[in-house]
Amino acid sequence: MHIVALASYLSSKRGGLEHSLLDVYQALANRGHQITLVYEEGGDQLEKYQQFCTELIKITSYKFNVRFLSDICRVASTQSSVIYSNQYNNFFFGRILSRLQGIPLVCHLRLHASTESSFLKRIKQSLTLSGISRYIAISEAVKADWSDRLSIPGDLIDVVYNGVNPASFKSVDSSATLREDWNIPEHVKVVSYVGRLERVKGIEILIKSFALLQQTGTNAHLLIAGKSLLSGEEYRESLEQLAQELGVADYVHFLGHISNTKALYHASDVVVLPSIWLEAFGRVVIEAMASGTPMIGSRVGGIPEILTGEFEDWLFEPNHEQDLLRALQQLIHWRDKTPDLGERCREHVVNNFSLEKTIEGVEQILLKSTAP
Repeated sequence: MHIVALASYLSSKRGGLEHSLLDVYQALANRGHQITLVYEEGGDQLEKYQQFCTELIKITSYKFNVRFLSDICRVASTQSSVIYSNQYNNFFFGRILSRLQGIPLVCHLRLHASTESSFLKRIKQSLTLSGISRYIAISEAVKADWSDRLSIPGDLIDVVYNGVNPASFKSVDSSATLREDWNIPEHVKVVSYVGRLERVKGIEILIKSFALLQQTGTNAHLLIAGKSLLSGEEYRESLEQLAQELGVADYVHFLGHISNTKALYHASDVVVLPSIWLEAFGRVVIEAMASGTPMIGSRVGGIPEILTGEFEDWLFEPNHEQDLLRALQQLIHWRDKTPDLGERCREHVVNNFSLEKTIEGVEQILLKSTAP
């Protein structure tokens, strides 16, 4: 099968979506499929794509412009080709390419639906969605959102959860070094956040809850890893100011973007995803648990679809620092009380959210779309 993969940014610094794309494309290539990658902007992942893609085509933009059609004409296809688009802003480009070359278009819904406001944008949206062969949603929450808000028939949307390779998250030696870098003694508990620094991520709630945890006498530090793409440095400064006002500034460390998130997971006793928006999935949840570290998440979007069974108690009501405090107190001392809990976290990911299961699901949908 020849896959025309549409991507926007080839950078690991933007978030879980870009990490998932690289994992999926590389695994599909390893299964013998040819990958033609169309992209807008390069980044630190470009070299990795060059190692397994048959062809890479950098275009001006997925938006309609003077070079739109000439960019489309640069993409060659065969009878076994399928267009695989992973972001809504790529769908229109994929729809025109699909129509001109007579090949199917499969769209992976990795974010929530956006409803266009202007009349012309609504027409464009209608034309785009009418020509999509199938959809893949990364959670039932995302499927329901697209189906409800854009009236897409549910039987056109298959749910395939994101996955990771659990073996790549096994114990790493550098976790102890990270504690040393931040002068955190071995007996001190570590709570961490990994992700973009944006208001919708609810980081203020985490800092407030951490301050309450400190008031209970728990000796802990909070590590916040990530940078802002939309809110800018002002938002980070406001978070630092909040920690100062709550009297916990000496125990809250802003790490910025870090490439070695595995070390941070292993250095942590608990990882928290406190989102207040409809989190599409929450890749950090399965990454932390694959590392053997318990994960607390807000009860929004796709997070409750991950934290199921015995892990359901680790959910808390979004925007509710007292409920988050409850979950933190429940888990912070797990290494002393239930030392096998880390292994149960890993097993949960292996059984339900492995990268192998993700690739199997995506591959089968793409193959069905190319079948005569």
